[in-house]
Amino acid sequence: MSYLNRLAGSAGACALVFLAASANAQEADTLGGDGVFRFEGKVGAEYNSNVAVQDLDTNTGQGDWAATFSGLVEASGQPIDKLTLRGGYEFSQTVHDEFSAFDLTLHRGFAEVAYDFDFATLGVLGNVAQANLDGDSYLTFTQISPYMSKQFGDALFVRLSYAATDKSFDGRPTRDATSDTIAADAYFFLDGARRYIAIGGKAIEEDANSDELDFGGGSARIRFVQRFDALDREMTFRAGAEYEQRNYDNTTPIIGTPREDKRAGVDVSLEAPISGNVFVEGSYRYGGYQSNLASADYDEHVTSLKLGVKY
Repeated sequence: MSYLNRLAGSAGACALVFLAASANAQEADTLGGDGVFRFEGKVGAEYNSNVAVQDLDTNTGQGDWAATFSGLVEASGQPIDKLTLRGGYEFSQTVHDEFSAFDLTLHRGFAEVAYDFDFATLGVLGNVAQANLDGDSYLTFTQISPYMSKQFGDALFVRLSYAATDKSFDGRPTRDATSDTIAADAYFFLDGARRYIAIGGKAIEEDANSDELDFGGGSARIRFVQRFDALDREMTFRAGAEYEQRNYDNTTPIIGTPREDKRAGVDVSLEAPISGNVFVEGSYRYGGYQSNLASADYDEHVTSLKLGVKY
């Protein structure tokens, strides 16, 4: 089977990762800003020591350079007291030098409504995403996520959420799936928004058209953010770690037993303003994926440098 077909059959986690990162970014922005309009764009390059897709069931075992592009436009407002509306569009693209079958483009539209009751803020976030692989559409992804959040003084913010997700693969109906996720996040502010720690976890149950792809799992993550002054600029340092475990419900024919995955990740980044609204960002990410399915057992190291602008 070609890389392209194998990607189209099992790369749904790309959109999952993208949505999760976007949701985390939105939560952080909610904590710290009242902006009515926001724009951010980045262009850069990255090197991946082992080109793969997280849930690919295969990897190249080789490194490659890639050009990266991303953009976000978002608008929010309060038409009446305590009611917040927000919506926007996010784009991400990775173009490899050699492994073009792994080129991934993601489009995401999102809308959110939230009302600040006295006891908590209740809201609903909706996402619609489309993923294109090597120029061809292969996945449509929809998600509805009601949530409840509350700020406790200046030191703690908590958020509880449920997400109902539907994945539909073009031409690969056995991969179509629905899932239910329960998540909890807590932000501990050590120096306002200049320094904080975020801790979160989630539990997920996914039901696919193919029984061998049904799984239950959970994950935990921690993130540290520190803003500091250096060279007459406000730098932003971020570091995080995540661990996920998936236990598949039914036998995977190729190994004759249910599949088990353990995934660990560590990432660090430094954002430094150049002038005005222009900044440069350097990052490093390690992913260690352990599985009793040999082709899904691998490590990767990803280093990137990006130039960005935001308003």
